[in-house]
Amino acid sequence: DATLALPTAMIGVMGPSAAVNAVFYNKIQELPEAERPAYVRRLQDEYREDIDLYRLASDLVIDAVVAPSDLRRELAARFALYETRRRPAVARKHGVFPV
Repeated sequence: DATLALPTAMIGVMGPSAAVNAVFYNKIQELPEAERPAYVRRLQDEYREDIDLYRLASDLVIDAVVAPSDLRRELAARFALYETRRRPAVARKHGVFPV
């Protein structure tokens, strides 16, 4: 029901270098050798901005960025809230469960 992240979290399937190489490999190979490093750096910077933890939090993709020292308290408070929460029964035999 909530997505929490530690300040050191990286929200992405892979790091900037691997992501850029996986997605833009052919385009990178088409460029002259001298232009490749600058192009790759620019794409990596764009990727870092896209997966920036605080930007994702401001876009409400992440509900909270929690310091490690506050994590136990945050989880306990959320679990206490969820304990009293009641969900209506799904009318279908096999309802769709949240992922």
